Amino acid sequence: MSIPLSVLDLLPIPSGSDAPTALQDALKLVQDVEQLGYKRYWVAEHHNMLGLASSVPLAVLAAASQVTSRIRLGSGGVMLPNHSPLSVAEGYKLLSALAPHRVDLGLGRAPGTDGRTARALRGVNPEQPFERELAELIAFGTGNYPAGHPFAGILAAPVGEGLFPPLWILSSSGYGAEVAAYIGAGLAFAWHINPDTAMARAAADSYRAAFRPSPDFSEPRVMVAANVVCAPTQQEAEELALPLGLMFLRLRLGEVGQFPSVAEAKAYPYTEQERAVAEAAIRRAIVGDPQQVAARLKQLAHDTAADELILSTLLHDPAARQESYRLVMDAVAQL
Repeated sequence: MSIPLSVLDLLPIPSGSDAPTALQDALKLVQDVEQLGYKRYWVAEHHNMLGLASSVPLAVLAAASQVTSRIRLGSGGVMLPNHSPLSVAEGYKLLSALAPHRVDLGLGRAPGTDGRTARALRGVNPEQPFERELAELIAFGTGNYPAGHPFAGILAAPVGEGLFPPLWILSSSGYGAEVAAYIGAGLAFAWHINPDTAMARAAADSYRAAFRPSPDFSEPRVMVAANVVCAPTQQEAEELALPLGLMFLRLRLGEVGQFPSVAEAKAYPYTEQERAVAEAAIRRAIVGDPQQVAARLKQLAHDTAADELILSTLLHDPAARQESYRLVMDAVAQL
């Protein structure tokens, strides 16, 4: 199996720990996965979630740029409705100056949080369509404005050749595929959120059929995201995955807190309905020993026609998380 693997990090803050420690763990992780051969390290944007330290991906990526030298760094993604397009263009061009030729700008149109927090993020700015925000972002980043544009002449600083990074559009349905094809961007399908393999394949096929080449992408490029928990044995992996179910249950209940431990997940007094919610969340992940995980990833890549897979591993123990990524890479390399 020669398909490239990448990492999507949500920066879990384990119960009993804190944000500074989680950030240091993230910097260790990005160094580890760079050495293991992962192609990209992306950081997701989430808000009002006390168990995750990924509220400002740009800050994490700037720090990661100083402790790595090869791995590509990117947002997975910037939730564009939460931000000014000009500020996004400036921030990621500056990141490109810190890490030349290895920055990706992944963009999504979801808020990455609940509706109330989204309103707080956006302040008094009126909402505008994602397509308009995207067009403004590209114009600010490249200087290519349509005739008569009111912001013509404004350039996102710093200015320099190759600083505006390649764009990726995040999608959990067919809409993002249409946008990515139209602007000649990469497509990142969120199978870890919507594990509908048929929909992922349909999005990939429609994207490839409608793709218009761009300076950054001469050909279409599809990346598929998956939640993965890998351990030496299936039993160990299933145990490590238990907190994932509790985390999603708490999100469903509107509760916020740090990422739970295995002991907390085992001790939680689930109702029958709550247990069903938690178990369903775990079933959306690929959980198992190295051979099982590698086989399922190979099948996922085949079924979705992915060019690349990006893996998110949420575990309470940072060492177990790093070990999961190592086991996966070693197993996939042997296929």
